[in-house]
Amino acid sequence: MHWAEFLFQGKRYGHLTSNIAESLNSWLLDAREKPILALFEQVRHQLMKWFDLRRKLETTTAGILVSKVAIQIRLAMAKARRYRCIASTETQFEVRSTITGGEYRVNIDTKTCSCKSWQMTGIPCSHALSVILSLEKDPQEYTEQFYTLEFYRNTYVNPIFHPLTYVDITAAGPYHQLQDNNDPDDTTVNDSSDSENNLMPPNTRRPPGRPKKKRIQTAADELDEDGNIQVRQIHHCRRCGETGHSKRTCREAI
Repeated sequence: MHWAEFLFQGKRYGHLTSNIAESLNSWLLDAREKPILALFEQVRHQLMKWFDLRRKLETTTAGILVSKVAIQIRLAMAKARRYRCIASTETQFEVRSTITGGEYRVNIDTKTCSCKSWQMTGIPCSHALSVILSLEKDPQEYTEQFYTLEFYRNTYVNPIFHPLTYVDITAAGPYHQLQDNNDPDDTTVNDSSDSENNLMPPNTRRPPGRPKKKRIQTAADELDEDGNIQVRQIHHCRRCGETGHSKRTCREAI
């Protein structure tokens, strides 16, 4: 896992979880029991609430970055004080720790560091921050653009409207047409209900068994809050007292 993460050439943005999908999936437990149109409407309403909430989160944030990333950089700047940097060129530097003696290579032009943290997260690491601070530059300007307030606000700038928002509610609708067809002198026949273009529901068959509502457990679920593997309960055979089998499958000689 960590070997693949270390050699991955793309950008993971500091996230290796599926929390967004899991949050939506847990919220859909009640909604998915409804008919398809009611399900879509409930999903649309929930997305409207989420979009409205996130539009208001960063309205008072100062600077150019979202508050979470700005706080992360501010905390890393305190750690950056323990490093000493030496310039190789105008953009390439060698950074050394005064405590551990570790050496790191930083290139502020390509936004890379030999620790690979800058490349993976898009946020300057403490080694890069020591160089940026020595140059008296603003660390927020060396962060990837998708962490800026502009990108964040553009994510939720498009509103979600009702499906019939652009339908003229003042125009004559089916109800008015029905009233007009009640004229006894009108000999026209409205056979729109027999049209072959009407969309009918598909033929479905409920599969056997009770529908699953819990997601499939993964290897990450076996870890506790500190990242350690949780020890499962060990069951002992009530016949011989050994582990690894039960009384029903016990073949030990007594």
